[in-house]
Amino acid sequence: MFGDGRWLDARTEDQYARLDAWRARVGNLVVIELGAGTDVPSVRRMCESQGAPLVRINPREPDVRTGRGVGVALGALEALVTLQAWLD
Repeated sequence: MFGDGRWLDARTEDQYARLDAWRARVGNLVVIELGAGTDVPSVRRMCESQGAPLVRINPREPDVRTGRGVGVALGALEALVTLQAWLD
């Protein structure tokens, strides 16, 4: 990755195989992104590739512009505590 000569292709393939096996066992998937926002697209890209809705928790960049999802304009701890209170 990124020109790293020590990149282990077999390890990456094993990780993707484990992800595929896990996804086969999981019903509905929702991805929760904590604080990454638009500067770190890897979570969003993985979410889109899995066809899952995204919950973006970010006080500065809560908007979800593509795909299915919802933005929460709070810090991670406050948002998770609030969600837990709603579930209880």
